[in-house]
Amino acid sequence: MSEVQALNPKDDDPILNGVGKLVALIFGPDRHTRSRTAAILMCALMYMICCWAAFYVAELGMIRPFAPRLLLVTTVPVYAVLYALIRSGKTRHFKDPALMIPQNIFALLSISFAYTALGPYDRGVVMVLIALVMVFGMYTHTPKQSALVGGGAMLLLGLSMGVLSHIDPAYYPPKFELIRFELMVGTLPPLTFTAYQISTWRNRLIKQRRELKLALEQVQQLATHDSLTGLCNRRHMQDKLENCVGRFDRYGERFTAVLIDLDHFKQVNDRHGHRVGDDCLSNFAKAAVTVLRDTDTIARWGGEEFLILMPNTSQDKTTVALERLRTALADTALSSAVPALRVTFSAGVAVHDSVTSLSQTLERADQALYQAKALGRDRVEMAPPVKR
Repeated sequence: MSEVQALNPKDDDPILNGVGKLVALIFGPDRHTRSRTAAILMCALMYMICCWAAFYVAELGMIRPFAPRLLLVTTVPVYAVLYALIRSGKTRHFKDPALMIPQNIFALLSISFAYTALGPYDRGVVMVLIALVMVFGMYTHTPKQSALVGGGAMLLLGLSMGVLSHIDPAYYPPKFELIRFELMVGTLPPLTFTAYQISTWRNRLIKQRRELKLALEQVQQLATHDSLTGLCNRRHMQDKLENCVGRFDRYGERFTAVLIDLDHFKQVNDRHGHRVGDDCLSNFAKAAVTVLRDTDTIARWGGEEFLILMPNTSQDKTTVALERLRTALADTALSSAVPALRVTFSAGVAVHDSVTSLSQTLERADQALYQAKALGRDRVEMAPPVKR
């Protein structure tokens, strides 16, 4: 094996294929699903670490013995279900596809339970876990969700402190619970407000990015398409033609250029006005897009002239396509203001050849179009093959 092959292993390497299949099996087939399953598995790992720490703390007598087991038997099935839902793609169309709100609810319930199970002098560590939940949600929640999570945390812990200190004042000393409640009231509201602000800024940034993307798409549409007909403009079609020339030079893929001119279009404008003329151009474009193949491209070349680019198309197939367009045009009402108005077209066809340049191919199509007009219009003329 050469050094280049060693540095650039082939795609059919069984080891790499095996790793890729394993990753897809665990994390999902697409980027978004993999990101969400990775997040859910990371959270599950954190819970497993916390459960392991709870068993160790129980051995030290800092937490009631049943608590670690209860945390474990609830955490495993909950995260198994969450993982299955996300990995299967069933949450893809949810407003919360990563199921962050259900995770936060479960986290708050678990933390509240841990608070009740810890010893009288060790419950302060729960405040750190609440802060962790708030920070984790800052970059995924909406502002409203951040406020609800913060308010829910304060409500659950506040109720736990009040109810338990009333039921069992020996294990939950009211004075200690009051101090912790005051600390919670002093820390969670500012943290909730910060999470709310960050969520607001993030949403605003997402909205701005979406608007910028839409604006760029509109600018690109205006730069590459004709505003009246919606077809490619001349500049964009020129780029497509040059790309086809490149493919012809590399792979021998022939293409045909068809130059079309609407017959007696000036008379339409003179008799009915430019608004009717614009309707004719627009509806001609719609008819052409309907009958042409998906691989064909039509552009407004200038005024009432259109250029059709037809990859891998012979002269016979081009004639059939243009007859379909002629039939569709005869059945199309081009303007609601003049329902009976119909127009015909003349066309010149040239197949690109290796001995000619792109400009020569277009010149041949133009000469064939001129000949179609000279012979009475409403017809298609083929440019003769180039002599080698």
